[in-house]
Amino acid sequence: MKEHKNLMKISELSAAADLPASTIMYYIVEGLLPAPIKTGKTRAYYSKAHLKAILLIKKKQFKEHKSLKVIKEEIKRKMYFSEDPREDISTYDRHQEIISSAIELFLQKGYANTSIADIAHQARMSKETFYLHFKNKEELFMECADRIFHDMYNNVWQEIKDEEDRLRRIEKLGKGFYTSYPKWIEMMNLVRGLAVGENQAFKDKFKALLRQMIHPMVREIEYLQKQGRFRRDIDPQLAGYYLMGIGEYGAYLANQGTAPAEPDKIREMANDFILYGLLK
Repeated sequence: MKEHKNLMKISELSAAADLPASTIMYYIVEGLLPAPIKTGKTRAYYSKAHLKAILLIKKKQFKEHKSLKVIKEEIKRKMYFSEDPREDISTYDRHQEIISSAIELFLQKGYANTSIADIAHQARMSKETFYLHFKNKEELFMECADRIFHDMYNNVWQEIKDEEDRLRRIEKLGKGFYTSYPKWIEMMNLVRGLAVGENQAFKDKFKALLRQMIHPMVREIEYLQKQGRFRRDIDPQLAGYYLMGIGEYGAYLANQGTAPAEPDKIREMANDFILYGLLK
């Protein structure tokens, strides 16, 4: 089974994508996904390329409201699917190697001081191979940012989703935010710095990342407002940005080791402040 250690069964892919297996099979029949790797009459495996494509399909279909016909062409261009699924795995792995190498270099040297030649060298490939995956450094940087922020709640997301008490869910979101702080803050500061310049794409990316971080909290606030457990006169979006500010600086203090309290105490105080305020 060692050769399949990086592959998934349909049940595992379904759970990871939060999508019924029947829908995944429909995508395959419609040509939006490549066929699985067959290792027997009843054994089939799926790669991370399948998962990434499914997440992209869901985003384009439900958030961007695109038809499956349009998505099919966009997915093929984006994912480089071939006739042989094994080739897709290799292509996907190389794609991910470039992103991993670039993240390391961007965080070490900054965006301006990192060249495509540096990234290609770090990923042990030619510049020609690099351009098979990304059209330029800017496109790659955007994917690097997406990777880091997508992984932000990776280890705790299922626990958060399984929490039925929405108030407790907010607390767990906050805990995940604090715990993952060292992983995302460097990239956030890099994007924030680039957003100050004239490049509109960086400005848009910074705004998108903020929304991505704030959206889970906003969603919980809206739900609690409907339940009558949160004040309904408060704008959920604005509240999300306020909470983001409190959380980010609290996480900064906790991780710098210069705060007048232990990290756990800082998190507890932030939760208490958010839920009950300063007034008696």
